[in-house]
Amino acid sequence: MHASAPLPRRRRLGGLASLLVALCVASVAEAKDPDEYYTEATAQVRTATSDIPAIEKAVARASGQERTAEQRIADAVLLIGVKDYERAALLLNQILDKYPQQASAYADALQLLGETYFQSKQHLSARRSYQQIVDRAAEPRFGAYRDKALERLVDVAMRMRDFDALPAIVTAIDAAGVGGDLGYAKGKALYARGDVAGARSALAGVGADSRVAHQARYLLGVIEVSEATPPEPADPDAAPAVVPKGRYARAIESFRAATQLPPDTAEHRHVIDLAWMAMGRLLYETNQFTLAVDAYNRIDRTSPEFGNMLYELAWVYVRLGDVVRAQRALEVLAVAAPNSTDVADAQLLRGDLMLRAGQFEKSLKVYESVRANYESLRDRVDGFLRATQDPGAFFDTLSQEQLQLFETGTGLPPIALEWAREAEGGETAFAIIEDIALCRRLIKQSNDMIDRLNAVLASPNRVRALPGLRAATERGLGLLNALAVARQTMAHGMDEVQPDVTGALGEVRRKRLDLEDRLAMLPVSDADFEARDTEGQRQWNQASQALQRLELEVDTLQATINGLRRLLSDSSQAGVVRDPQKAAEDNATLVEQEQLVKSYRQQIVELRRGIDAGKVQSGFGDKRFVEDAEVRRQYAALVGEELALAAGGAGGADLAALASRLVPIAEEARQGDQRIEKALADLEATVAQKTHDLRQIVQTETTNIVGYSVHLEKLDGEARKVVGGLAAHNFEMVRDRFRNIVLRADVGITEEAWEVREEQLTRVRRLRIERTRSAKRLEEELEEVLDDSGGPEVSP
Repeated sequence: MHASAPLPRRRRLGGLASLLVALCVASVAEAKDPDEYYTEATAQVRTATSDIPAIEKAVARASGQERTAEQRIADAVLLIGVKDYERAALLLNQILDKYPQQASAYADALQLLGETYFQSKQHLSARRSYQQIVDRAAEPRFGAYRDKALERLVDVAMRMRDFDALPAIVTAIDAAGVGGDLGYAKGKALYARGDVAGARSALAGVGADSRVAHQARYLLGVIEVSEATPPEPADPDAAPAVVPKGRYARAIESFRAATQLPPDTAEHRHVIDLAWMAMGRLLYETNQFTLAVDAYNRIDRTSPEFGNMLYELAWVYVRLGDVVRAQRALEVLAVAAPNSTDVADAQLLRGDLMLRAGQFEKSLKVYESVRANYESLRDRVDGFLRATQDPGAFFDTLSQEQLQLFETGTGLPPIALEWAREAEGGETAFAIIEDIALCRRLIKQSNDMIDRLNAVLASPNRVRALPGLRAATERGLGLLNALAVARQTMAHGMDEVQPDVTGALGEVRRKRLDLEDRLAMLPVSDADFEARDTEGQRQWNQASQALQRLELEVDTLQATINGLRRLLSDSSQAGVVRDPQKAAEDNATLVEQEQLVKSYRQQIVELRRGIDAGKVQSGFGDKRFVEDAEVRRQYAALVGEELALAAGGAGGADLAALASRLVPIAEEARQGDQRIEKALADLEATVAQKTHDLRQIVQTETTNIVGYSVHLEKLDGEARKVVGGLAAHNFEMVRDRFRNIVLRADVGITEEAWEVREEQLTRVRRLRIERTRSAKRLEEELEEVLDDSGGPEVSP
């Protein structure tokens, strides 16, 4: 190699001293003094070996204790705070499995797990967790969470409408001692069981400084309303009796007491808004419309009850005769809460008010808009019900993802789902459907995760499954590669001193130069490792994109088959006579092609699974890293042999002098290699142990998931008929409601046309009367003119 020839390309170790940076960015065409190569190689070796203790510490940490239970609980609290309930539940279950005998961590985790399940609406799981706390309340570590658990058990029972479970919970509350927040929980449970007197007595013990004081005052108002409301009349068609103003006075005062409490939390503000809503309704019932308006206006536009308030306020204004304000409230409702369940009734009421105010054109637009929107919704729900008669099939259809229903053209409008959910028993039915769908989705995700874990654990780069150990291993490999770069610097110094050598030294140098292009590919810094991972992922992404193109071609084939089948069926309906034998052959061909498409899809699924496995195996630890290790080993051996020959005088006195100086540096690099390789071997042993434990866990979870799948299928079979029938009934009610809205819109259009006709007839009558009056005035004026002129009288 000539002294003026460019130096070979090589990686640079990040974080070196400023002297090394200056050396690395210097012009590659500029020749260096051998002392500069010596200095640079020395600095590279010393910098790399100085980082070895960090790798050894990482090995010690990996072999030491795992994260403590308290640290895991802190992580779970953060996950709950960001509403990531799935990961929080997974982490808390791990704590319960690992630390069953921990003094306080187990109880803390169990309480947090119950709250996680409750917030994510997994009520059965929440009840199981809270019941364990109540059953073990005699233990000091669980006693602190007993009251909260009893409160949540009441909430779970009421949300699941499991009122038969409430007596046992009330007994447990009495055993714990009624007081504070438990008084509200007991009052709520007793009221749900119909014990109004007992509920009132329990709620009276809730102080104004209690966390649930707002809820307790509101529930007292509900009790007052139920006691003051008379029974329903025997004749449903009888005219409603006039409600005296004082009937709900005590209830109004109870609700007013709730509104006077401080709105210190979002939950309390919502309770206060509900109290104002209740006061407005009671004042409306008792014909105190002005006071009702004042109560409704206390609700802020940021409240969840703002939409309901606007609709009810509009009716209050109607009763007051203030049509303008009623229309204004309905207009605001259409903008502020377009998804409200009252939006259809609000639009129809708005049209009625416009019609009564003589705004015929505007009212017609409103009626036509309502009819156009809800007629299509009615047709979609009706078509859905007609296509699904069997309750089991209906249940299966609702269990599908809405995206799948949309693709098949059987998707239901969101408003229909919401109204069906709000119907009687709808919330429970849809909760079961959603829970089963969630279980299926979680089982599928678990199976996919198991496949990926098995692929990673069975691959040479299994350290990818352990991010903390991977970082330490990656750093160790970077240091080994940095030492290889230092050896390259030594070799370039020898090339600079004596470019032309022969004999054994020349043969060793030639072999060493042949490895330098591959040596330049060794990753040293974090950016190098990331770039290598990106390159591996890019290759697999190309394969994935090619498979996606094949999948699109298969979809095109399926669409072609569907079109041909539609063409064959439509031609017979259109009166086109075809040869029966030819038609049978065509149908057989289409069936054969459909079978081929099905097999293609199965192959694509298998290929997709293989690509996903390849993605998780690609990158750190793959075949390229194995080649890196072999290149490092060969290069180190060749440089060591070249130094030995040069130091022995095979290349002349100048080369021998430099080689003698470089031999101690090479020995430092060799010792650094040994330390790093030992640390990496220890890391590999730790990885082997942890991956062995992971395999056992994966095998156990695989068995559990199989059992979960079998149990889910059993529950699915039990729920299909009952839940499917109830959901079908609710959708029939929704369809009838849509039909009623469309009918009312049609009636409004008819009334608008009738009012326009009446207005035209009235105008014609007025014109006739005016014309008659004008003619009479003209005759009278003519008579006066004739009388004044003295002419003969003219008979009329």
